[in-house]
Amino acid sequence: MTFERRPTALNKAYVRSIIAISMITVWSAMVITGFLLYVAPTGPRSGRLPILFLTKGQWGDLHFWIGLAAISITVIHIVIDWKALRGCVRYLAGLDRSKVPGA
Repeated sequence: MTFERRPTALNKAYVRSIIAISMITVWSAMVITGFLLYVAPTGPRSGRLPILFLTKGQWGDLHFWIGLAAISITVIHIVIDWKALRGCVRYLAGLDRSKVPGA
């Protein structure tokens, strides 16, 4: 008995939705932590003041690690959706308009 596991349309849609939700989440966290770092006080000893329970240095570290996660998830997204991305770029560049219905 041979068992072949092929990705179904439902599995692909599930993975794409997880990737999309993850991207929205991590990029939103990047914006929030970046904003907190932007409005954080500057000057001597300002790095020791807690901002929402973390110091400025801890927010910087968190921003860095969230950034690495965001880049990783974005690369995974590009790899998974490469065909769709290529098709969109070709369409927008005017290279493939003959294949679009109604064009």
